[in-house]
This record gives sequence, C-alpha cells and structure tokens, in this order.
Amino acid sequence: MGDGDELHAFLDFTHPQPPYEFLRDPEAQRDLVTAVFADDGWEIPAMVSAMRHADDRFFDTVSQIHLPRWSSGRVGFVGDAAYAPSFLTGQGSSLALVGAYMLAHSLATHRDHTEAFAAYERDTRGFVELNQSQAGKGDTALFPTTAEALERRNTALRALTGRPPQTGRPAHTALTLPEPLGDQPETA
Repeated sequence: MGDGDELHAFLDFTHPQPPYEFLRDPEAQRDLVTAVFADDGWEIPAMVSAMRHADDRFFDTVSQIHLPRWSSGRVGFVGDAAYAPSFLTGQGSSLALVGAYMLAHSLATHRDHTEAFAAYERDTRGFVELNQSQAGKGDTALFPTTAEALERRNTALRALTGRPPQTGRPAHTALTLPEPLGDQPETA
C-alpha cells in the first residue's frame, strides 16, 4: 500500500458469539478476518492480504471480566484478573492502579485478610462497575452497524478537533482515594 512497506490497521467486526475457537489458532484468525472483510472495498482487500502474511498481528475479543468475588482464601485479585473493563473504556490501567491502591490500603487498615478483602471489594466495586458500564455506551458509536450510524460516527469524529476537551467524566472520577497511611507500626 503506497510507498511504504509497513501497514498499521484496526479492523473490527461483530460476531454472534465470541470466536473463542480462533483465539489460539493464527491461521483460523486469518481465515475469519478474510471471510468477514471479503466483500469490502477501498483498500480493505490489500490490508487483508497484507495481514495474511504479517507475523505481528494482534487478534482479540472485546470482553470484560466480572467476578462474583475478588478474593478466595488468602488470594486477592486486582486489575484485569478481577475486573478487566475492555479497551473500549480506556480505563484498564487506571482501574488496576486504583484497585492496587485500595487493596493495599485495606490490607494496611485491617488486621485480618478476610476483613481487608471484604473492605477492598466493598469500597471499590461500585467504581469498577461504573467504569465497566462505559464500554456499552460507546460500542455502537465506535463500531457502527448501519450506514446511518457510520455517518453519525464519522461526523462526530470530524467535530472532535474543534471541541474543547472535557474536564473529567463522572465514571473516571467517581472514587475518592483514602489518604496514604504513612508508616504504620507493626501489629502482632
């Protein structure tokens, strides 16, 4: 494509069920993407052809992790292991950092790990769920399925260059972190 020998493309599609059987089979991934985009125009056939020979391709599903509990015994989960929000939220690293901070705070303020894990989950779960809910609000705009939705999305994207940046979204700022504890005396 063009004069360069490198191509970076983001091809997305909807599938009735998550294509789990393709996640570990690179050849099946190539075949699926080729089949999905077989009838598309513009530069898509060249992109798909280049993808078939690429060794640095990335294939994944848009998914989230929803665990009923974030701990089991003496093991506590944080970040993607407990509540991956999906890349559609843009909050994966933020949730992991906030979760680690909240878990550390809970462990430092509770003598028993069971109480600490319960406090961590109680104080953090609402924030996590609010951020996870943001994925569903943008997916139809980001990945339109009709010509009208595509036009709305493209018009909105073109307008972004002229809009002032937003100053924080409620989901991203919905949790006030506890103050750092500083050095704590060891307890027996």
